[in-house]
Amino acid sequence: MGEPVGGWSRLQGVWKVLTGLVLVVLVVWRPSVASFGGAACGTWVVLALLQLGLLLGAAVFRVRVPLVVIGIGRELRTWNRPHLRVVWRSVPLLLSVGLSSIKAPVRRRLWLTGLTSVVLSTAAVVVAWLGALVWSDADQPFLRGFAIAGTAVLVNGLWPRRGAGTTSPGWFVFALPRVSGRTAAEFEATPLVNEVSDALEVGDLDRAEAIADELVERHPTLLVAIGARVAVLTLRAKYGEALHTVSGLVARTDLGPRDMAFVLAEMASSTANAIEGGQLPADIGLPAAKRAADGAMQFGYPRYRCNGTLAQLALLENDHATALTLATQAKKSSEGRLSRADALATIARAQMAAGDNAAARATLVEAEELAGWMPRVAETSARLNIS
Repeated sequence: MGEPVGGWSRLQGVWKVLTGLVLVVLVVWRPSVASFGGAACGTWVVLALLQLGLLLGAAVFRVRVPLVVIGIGRELRTWNRPHLRVVWRSVPLLLSVGLSSIKAPVRRRLWLTGLTSVVLSTAAVVVAWLGALVWSDADQPFLRGFAIAGTAVLVNGLWPRRGAGTTSPGWFVFALPRVSGRTAAEFEATPLVNEVSDALEVGDLDRAEAIADELVERHPTLLVAIGARVAVLTLRAKYGEALHTVSGLVARTDLGPRDMAFVLAEMASSTANAIEGGQLPADIGLPAAKRAADGAMQFGYPRYRCNGTLAQLALLENDHATALTLATQAKKSSEGRLSRADALATIARAQMAAGDNAAARATLVEAEELAGWMPRVAETSARLNIS
């Protein structure tokens, strides 16, 4: 999917510290309704500008934006276009985007995109400070609150951090130019990885497999290359082979916490698929899959991204209600066509297991429109038609 950037639920613990700092400064420095109103406005505006700057930079420097999430809360509508998924949520106050470069030089394009975001947001904060302290003789509590809160949000965005759930604009600007070795190679391989993803999205498995094989031949140790091969194996329903490939990564000593989070999450997913596909005994696979999912989350993998796998595991344990709840959450937070179709397949299976075949048929309508060729979707449809 690329580097996820932004989103209210993804802000790190440093955000709490900065929020407290803003409140302290406002209280000490002549608090008023206007200053707190300005702080609320400054928070929202600078958060928005950080993301809008990424969108602007991506358009100018030709970086792909595969995901745009507008708002927080309940999903109201989604738009699926080639290489782009747009989600509109019930409270449209915040914006979250994902970035994925498709043209070399990859790191330079991402750096310039991050720089655009930082420059645009910094300009807004500087203007607010000038308006509050320089351009007016009268006290400007609204602008003062705006400037203080905007500065806190900007500092949070500038702080270089990259985890399994988010990458800050500051990481692109200050840390990305200095990466080397395998991390740098992962970025440079992104265009080929995107070609695999594009082929998989339209069900062209032969093309996807050819590109994935080329990737692994060129870069046998890169996680993105191995991940591309695992994705192809999964969509060919070769779940046991996919699990064997992922399991070989766990013993590597060159993987940091972020890398290990992704490896364990994929291991949990592959294990669940192998059990469901009859390629691994449940008494062996279920405990292993749960341990892998827990380990991924301990290394920082967002829980909402594990919901699809956890739903599968609940279904394998005949906990239909939990499976339905988790799969519904996975559908709402899905970041692509295939992940949404997969979640819908799990929902349909949970509904079938609960005896509601009519609801399962209604659920599968969207899944088949998105990716009716996917093994889990096709198998679910076949089972429903037989029943």
